Amino acid sequence: MTKQARQWVAAAVLFILAAVIVLFLRSQSELLQSLQNVTLANLFYLTLVRVFIFAMNGLFLREFAAKFSVKLSFHEWFGLASVTTMGNYITPFSGGLLIRAAYLKKRHQLPYTQFTTMLTSNYLIMFWLIGILGLLALGALGQGWQRYWPIVLLFGGVVASISVVFMFPVQQVPWENRIGRFMNTLLTGWFMVKRDYGLLMRLALLTALTIGLNGLSFWLAYEALGQPISYLAALLLGLVAAFSIFINLTPGNLGIQEAMVGLSAELLGTGGGEGLLAIMLIRAVTVLCAFTLGPLYSYLLARKNFSP
Repeated sequence: MTKQARQWVAAAVLFILAAVIVLFLRSQSELLQSLQNVTLANLFYLTLVRVFIFAMNGLFLREFAAKFSVKLSFHEWFGLASVTTMGNYITPFSGGLLIRAAYLKKRHQLPYTQFTTMLTSNYLIMFWLIGILGLLALGALGQGWQRYWPIVLLFGGVVASISVVFMFPVQQVPWENRIGRFMNTLLTGWFMVKRDYGLLMRLALLTALTIGLNGLSFWLAYEALGQPISYLAALLLGLVAAFSIFINLTPGNLGIQEAMVGLSAELLGTGGGEGLLAIMLIRAVTVLCAFTLGPLYSYLLARKNFSP
């Protein structure tokens, strides 16, 4: 598929999902009244949590850059995380990652291939932990996995697939096609990380903290709407939202993440409409943070002190 065709597909998907969401909310006028419960204090705490998540993303970048003997300053690792998030909302297919890769190559001579390798290994660790924690959280609900089998299938499938990669005996596969190249990138990144036990433990810790903060975002969002839920349910919604990256068509996964969270919230019994409003509130705060910090750090990183 050409670049122009992908852009048309992304635009069509975004338009359709946005139309469905708008029509749904219009039919649920009483649901929108819960937005009146949102206070400035709610928005402040939610903003604080989202900024901390930006910082977690920056710390991931700092750890991987250090693996390649590149030492990033605070302005760089936190600023690049902010600029990346902003870029992802401007262009589809994670355009912010290209901005980050271009900066690292120009400023620190970090090749694109190494950047891609460290990024994919990070995704392996992150989604494996998300799947494991998701299965544990579902089990802790005490109502049996049978009721939540679609979510169990999602988490279980991801854990099983990534576990196969973790146990793969060789670092390279001989397949000369797109799947082979993708597998080689995954395996190269994983073999590089697993040989560094300290790095592996730090990445696992950062992932756990990020997962916890994402769950806290949903808990705060439901509280702000006057529809409190347990932290365990909020954590599960945060885990499901993270999986929307697999369907990375629209800028910032707009519409796709909302649909996944709304359906999962209905399945978990926390209310599909409430889940939709919660993720939209989180989205609004995230966009506000990204388009406040993003332009600021775009300017700072472009100055002579930070970039050639």
